[in-house]
Amino acid sequence: MLATTENHFSAYFTVDGDIPIDLADGTFVSVNRLTTPKIYQLGFQPAKSIPEIPRWFLEKYAQSRFAILEPFAGAGTTIIEGLRHGVRVYWLDYHPLSRLICRVKTSVFLCQEVMEETARIIARASRQKSAPETVNFANKNFWFQQPVQEGLEILREHIQQAKIHVQPILWLAFASTVRKTSDMNDGMLLAAKRSHIKIIPRRSRADVFAYFRSYIDKALEAVDEWNTIVNGSRYDAVELPIQDARNINVSPTFDAVVTSPPYINAIDYVWASKFELHWLAMVSSNEDRLDLYEKEIGTERIPRKECNELGRTGNTHLDGLIEEIYTGTRYRAGKGQNTLRARVVYKYFVDMQKHFASSFARLNPGGYYCFTIGDVSRICGVNIPVAFILTELACEIGYKKCFQFHLLLKNRKLNIPRNVDWAGTIKHDTTVVLRKPAS
Repeated sequence: MLATTENHFSAYFTVDGDIPIDLADGTFVSVNRLTTPKIYQLGFQPAKSIPEIPRWFLEKYAQSRFAILEPFAGAGTTIIEGLRHGVRVYWLDYHPLSRLICRVKTSVFLCQEVMEETARIIARASRQKSAPETVNFANKNFWFQQPVQEGLEILREHIQQAKIHVQPILWLAFASTVRKTSDMNDGMLLAAKRSHIKIIPRRSRADVFAYFRSYIDKALEAVDEWNTIVNGSRYDAVELPIQDARNINVSPTFDAVVTSPPYINAIDYVWASKFELHWLAMVSSNEDRLDLYEKEIGTERIPRKECNELGRTGNTHLDGLIEEIYTGTRYRAGKGQNTLRARVVYKYFVDMQKHFASSFARLNPGGYYCFTIGDVSRICGVNIPVAFILTELACEIGYKKCFQFHLLLKNRKLNIPRNVDWAGTIKHDTTVVLRKPAS
């Protein structure tokens, strides 16, 4: 159902449910979303993409025996939609927690077996008196009360002894337990405490075990519902043996890439999941965690010496915007911030250039690349038309633009500290469909 809405855009529609495949090019769309299966909500991931977009692409462009690539898998939204549509999905992600989430969503679990394993773990954990001390990272005692640390350590010990094929869903519930039982304020994406938030409650080992059980129950509800939807088609999801989207050097070729790349200068995904990374032994030390930034497109972890360089991409429009940020023409931020932000923007687009070129090489002739990204990002007072520039860079590589539309973002609130004087709020996502020439 479409309803025209009066505003300053020439074609703006409110859609109830799915985005129609006969949508006009350049349309602005607002989606009144329907209830989605519980599998979509499984696992923590900031700024999850919505399923209506990959669903729209698949309905409009996918053919029989279609194979797609999701290079920024995140929480697996595109993977789920691909499986529901009956296509083969190849996927990768640099982030260990994202990989765990996607593995759980693409694996088969017997609910009764998971329930029995969980009951054994909690029974043994409840009887255990002493707790090991195996996890260490900066400020652990500040963020986790002593009884909570003990409860988490005991759970870790028993999950490691569980059946191997059941462990992924146990670890995912454990990851949710870690986040919930930390002293971070509820609703925060990044580790922070705010004075206006109510006092953090005191927690016991028993609280830790109770939260773990509740997250297992939620996961099993999602898995049970998902089992009835896919009927074994999860075997059509293949995790690629690579983690860097800038270098997709694998043997299969694809009919389409369908993804939502990282937002520029928006969310620090490594920081947002630092507790889970350490407690699940996805990193072995603080230094190991920081090394993840090397795989992150558009990372803000850049050596100071490198920030002093004014980066040039070869795209005249983009290079002019980078120079405005670097020189502080529109807004002079705190010490070193202009040069840092300029380098972040430069590296983001250079990384995306590499990704586009690598993806182009693995696409079949006539194949598609569909991406969704925040339309405009404001950095140090400079508006960066991200979707437009990414389209320009892709077309320089050889893609041809064939379609786009804009999605109004509702209730887009990232509960993270931001300097609103020089950082803006993204109001629209833009979906762009590119195509590799057939010959």
